[in-house]
Amino acid sequence: MRRRILILTEGDDVHAIAVAEALGLRGADVSLWAMSDFPMKAEETIHYRGGEEALQIRATNLEASDFGFDTVWRRRPAYTLDSTALNQADKQFADAECGMFRRSLLAVLAPAAFWVNSPEAAARAGSKVVQHAAAIEAGLKMPETLYTNSPREVRAFLRRKADRIVFKPFLPTVWQEGDNVWLPYTTVLSSQDIEDDAIRLAPGIFQELVPKAFEVRLTMIGRHAFAAQILSQATEKGRVDWRRAYDELCWEPMEVPASVRRMCIRLMQKLGIVFGCFDFIVTPDGEFVFLEVNEMGQFLFVERYCGLPVLDAFTSFLVQGSVDFDWSPGDVQVHYSDPTFEANVLKRAEDFARDHVTIPPRVAQEA
Repeated sequence: MRRRILILTEGDDVHAIAVAEALGLRGADVSLWAMSDFPMKAEETIHYRGGEEALQIRATNLEASDFGFDTVWRRRPAYTLDSTALNQADKQFADAECGMFRRSLLAVLAPAAFWVNSPEAAARAGSKVVQHAAAIEAGLKMPETLYTNSPREVRAFLRRKADRIVFKPFLPTVWQEGDNVWLPYTTVLSSQDIEDDAIRLAPGIFQELVPKAFEVRLTMIGRHAFAAQILSQATEKGRVDWRRAYDELCWEPMEVPASVRRMCIRLMQKLGIVFGCFDFIVTPDGEFVFLEVNEMGQFLFVERYCGLPVLDAFTSFLVQGSVDFDWSPGDVQVHYSDPTFEANVLKRAEDFARDHVTIPPRVAQEA
């Protein structure tokens, strides 16, 4: 019997299209649900009648009432409000209603399916504070960290850390002002950079500055680990945050210590996730320092830059629907770096984006 797989995504998501294409090559029955079409171009209904529950979706290229899927990949279940269709005074109400409805829908959708990752686990993993506490319990070493809106605490932290710490936002927020699009990265701070009102009004994450030999991106797919060494310190732009220097970085496949892998699995179990992208600093002494795990992180760039067959493993994971899925690097069927495959993915992604609602800054909300 063909496995039925549902991918929850948005209108502009190459990762979802690549996985759908690879799953198709494996003979899976794949449905792509562009959830960003809601509420502008889609109707979603939960109907209780006579003690029974019925779900109905009517959207572009998808009409469904049978949600007996074997696997659900909760990739990017966004919704999108059309600001031009709403009075500004009504937008907050509509946003709250859409968010509550969508969370409720996901809570009852495909309860028997294998979820990557479940809404409950995703919400838990999405909290940096919960992650931090769970990582300590799992045995991972972490930087000393303040989660605060207190200027006094931040200044005291700076005094203890030789007037150099790093700042991170809680969420990867993007916002726009005129023609400028703003995306905050990890930033080094000194006492001269501190503005008391800004800290009070917008709590942030403040961490000690950990010395780096290099960094590691560890993609955990069930119990399989794919580690990429990032030579961020060989760049100018990427020393503090490697995301600033994609065009300069050198990537190399590597094996992480078995103890690190075991601790990552323990953390995943504590958070309830079955997939996650882990970021580590490796110090000059060779110590692995855990920074965070993104429960729905990107992984195609890891394959592109250092050749790890992450896409093939991920599709096997979805098809088998198990953290202990059977997969061997000697039997790879799909390579994202294959020119024909990538060209097909990009063409399909372009067509998909044309048919669906894509996500402008500050408009979409993750649910």
